[in-house]
Amino acid sequence: MAGRRLRPRATAVLIREGRVLLTRDRGQRRYALPGGGIKRGEPTISAVARELHEELRMELTQVTRLPKLDFDGMINAHKVCLVEADGEPILRRLEIEDFIWWDGREEVPLFPHVAHILSRMQKE
Repeated sequence: MAGRRLRPRATAVLIREGRVLLTRDRGQRRYALPGGGIKRGEPTISAVARELHEELRMELTQVTRLPKLDFDGMINAHKVCLVEADGEPILRRLEIEDFIWWDGREEVPLFPHVAHILSRMQKE
């Protein structure tokens, strides 16, 4: 769609022991990578740290921006970061209803950007 403006979104890929952290927003059926909107003038890395803290109470220990994996979806322009964090996610039940550590083998309903980003990540 020509001229449409995508919402910039900081998208986190957090992998532990071969499993990736996925979240499911309230009222949604499909899982996504954690993250959220980038405020005007906010660096992507700051946005991803802020969103993971606000939504899951996770403190990031390392963030690597991966612009080669960025993805323009239907609504969001996903700005991808590989992240490491201490502790387990804590649901605040504001926006996020559920999280899982996904091994990539079990069938889980995913948003298209998730499969696309993770597939491209494996090729890098």
